[in-house]
Amino acid sequence: MIGRLTELLPRLVARAPATVQRKLLAAFLAIVLLLIMVGAIGLLVLRQSNKHAQTVLELQRQVAAFRQLQHDTTGQLYNVASALLVPDERILEVTIRQINQFGYDLARLQFVTKDEKELFDRVRELYERFISGGTRAIELIRAGRAADARELQRTEIAPLANEIERLTNELANNAEAKMVASVDASHEAYLASQWMVGGFVVGSIALALVLGYAISWSLIGPVRQMAARFRQIAAGDFSQEIAVQNRDEFGDLAANLNRMSEELGRL
Repeated sequence: MIGRLTELLPRLVARAPATVQRKLLAAFLAIVLLLIMVGAIGLLVLRQSNKHAQTVLELQRQVAAFRQLQHDTTGQLYNVASALLVPDERILEVTIRQINQFGYDLARLQFVTKDEKELFDRVRELYERFISGGTRAIELIRAGRAADARELQRTEIAPLANEIERLTNELANNAEAKMVASVDASHEAYLASQWMVGGFVVGSIALALVLGYAISWSLIGPVRQMAARFRQIAAGDFSQEIAVQNRDEFGDLAANLNRMSEELGRL
């Protein structure tokens, strides 16, 4: 099978109706095209790897943001409890400022939770109630109604904080699960891209070798035939002819050689 193929390919190239220059140019262009395709596949693989890396980085940011949100919730609850124990005006001022700042931090988180909108909307609703409750508790403390403030904390603020912590923990767990899945998908894509690039490189090398073999032997074969015929003519044998299948300059040269041999034999 291989031997038949090695005979067929040079014959096909030889019978192609084109000049030697065009055949060589076509071979070089084919090799250049293969190099371009290898480069394009490499760029595609790099682009996919970069996309996976960006996805993992974004998910890491989400996890960090949600964990920070949990920490801030605990901190705000602790601040309100501290204000109940020590109703100092400076502590109350710091607590109310941190509660207000907490609302701004929550608003920024909506840009990293696009795929968890429903759950985040629930968290935001609870936070608005939590911030409102904390603000009312501070106002009660300032009004000297510490008992009412403690009751508000026990019945409303603390349960809200626990629910917020549960939901933010769910958001963080979802993001971590997606991150693990993205890392696994990235690893599988890397292995697949390795096989794809490796297979294409091997195929390109094989095709380049086949093209080189076919074109070289489509030129070397006629040259060897004509060299042998010239030796026969030099020895005085004008009766033989060579059969060159090339439809290019070598075919024309072989035909002229046969006519020259015939004419010399006639003379």
